[in-house]
Amino acid sequence: MTGEAVLAPFKVEFAKQGRTIDVTSDQTVLSCAKKAGIKIPSSCSNGLCGTCKSKLVSGTINMHHNGGIRQREIDAGFFLPCCSKPLTDLIIER
Repeated sequence: MTGEAVLAPFKVEFAKQGRTIDVTSDQTVLSCAKKAGIKIPSSCSNGLCGTCKSKLVSGTINMHHNGGIRQREIDAGFFLPCCSKPLTDLIIER
């Protein structure tokens, strides 16, 4: 590898709170939301408990969970911000 790749941030919008933050593809949605003062209920931050489960209105994420969400919930548009990194701009129903 040559040099450091510069990661352009994606816009992540929290529709109900009317807030938009920048999140790069190597950061989790939850960690950036917390830094920005956006309130998302969370507990384990490892994709186990499901406390932070949120509805993804639009966009694509890369989620590596540890069992805190069921496939049917994923199919219904839900994801875990604690273990999800954006691949595109996102709109989240929160």
